[in-house]
Amino acid sequence: MKELQDVVDANTTIRVDMGNFHIWIARYLQSFRARQLLFTNGQQTMGVALPWAIAASLVRPGQKVISVSGDGSFMHSSMELETAVRLRSNIVHAIWVDNMYNMVAIQETNKYRRRSGVEFGPIDFKACAESFGAKGFAVNSDDTLRATFRAATAVEGPAVAAIPFDYTDNPMRRQLDQFST
Repeated sequence: MKELQDVVDANTTIRVDMGNFHIWIARYLQSFRARQLLFTNGQQTMGVALPWAIAASLVRPGQKVISVSGDGSFMHSSMELETAVRLRSNIVHAIWVDNMYNMVAIQETNKYRRRSGVEFGPIDFKACAESFGAKGFAVNSDDTLRATFRAATAVEGPAVAAIPFDYTDNPMRRQLDQFST
């Protein structure tokens, strides 16, 4: 969250998909103007952040647009990278990678005491982005997060940054949050 916050200023527009990252951003990212930060806010609308970012780049040409999704959400609309490349959209799409539908996994575990059908294999998002003609970036360690994400946001045109994320403590964090209100 700190690295994302450090590249966001009043001229940055942010579009956020649905998933656990949505909760983190809603709680911890500061925005500076009206309509700077747009959330899907539920209803299983996975995959909307990338198309929304393309639309925002058309409305605000010359300004950087950052969109955020999980790896599962991104795969719902990854074909729109072709649109972003064709339109030369000035966007960076940050993908929080955990190789599963994590929010669904938590819901399944809470309701059924197990999870089912939520994991998927690793995807090379850097290569995927480059196959569409966008710039691709992959964070390989905590030490490379800052430099890699900043390099992605410095691109003029569409870029994708794959960032591994560990949601292991999310269920515990939610339980603790219930007691802090």
